[in-house]
Amino acid sequence: MLRSMRYQNPKIREHLASQYAMGLLLPLVKRRVERLIEQDASFEREVRAWQERLAPMNELPEERPAPAYVKQAVMNRIQGLTGSSDTPPSPLQSWWRSLRLWQGLTMASLALVVVIALAPLGTETDLPAKLSYIAVMQADGQVGESPLVISAYGKTESTPSRIELRWNDRTDKQSVEATTLWAIERETGAVTQLTQLAADTRSVSLTAEQWQAVKNSLELVVVRGNDFNGDVVLRGLCIQLADWNRV
Repeated sequence: MLRSMRYQNPKIREHLASQYAMGLLLPLVKRRVERLIEQDASFEREVRAWQERLAPMNELPEERPAPAYVKQAVMNRIQGLTGSSDTPPSPLQSWWRSLRLWQGLTMASLALVVVIALAPLGTETDLPAKLSYIAVMQADGQVGESPLVISAYGKTESTPSRIELRWNDRTDKQSVEATTLWAIERETGAVTQLTQLAADTRSVSLTAEQWQAVKNSLELVVVRGNDFNGDVVLRGLCIQLADWNRV
């Protein structure tokens, strides 16, 4: 039955309501949520509240033309000019720019030769870990810049999978002392504890099970204490980054 104890958890209900309102649920999960909406009037109100909260985002801002000085600056950059004059460069200026171009190409070629020449002399090194997932964390109802970004890196031959925490220097740092980081599964809403956090936490290694939880997660959540039902401190959607080679 859909109205199980798991669907009565306030955090899971809020998570499902917000993701449904944003249209981020997979088809199977969406159908389950829609059945829950039909059976649970209070959950239907939660979904409507989220839809009303997100409604202003559907309004397109008024289009405004760029100021003349911005257009001129763009044209200057495209044409390789440093001023705002439409006067074509003199032969001396053209020659000097051509000289700087060839100097740059020469230095780049020399650097490439040095790298190729020295490569066999170094020891074999493992490829760097690839940044695969990222979550921009915010407090509920927070407006403005996000205070924390959590990045997830896959394992290499010499290093395990890991997550890294980067704080925004332009915002006040929120306390994560005595908190835990959790991953909410995309389809089922199941939760997995990833790690305990402290004020000085910067990087945390993950087990294979925890890495799988990150891969399958829709959202990462920081809560007070060791219980997922604790007060939410920060939360953010877990986004999978596309491979540059496939873009």
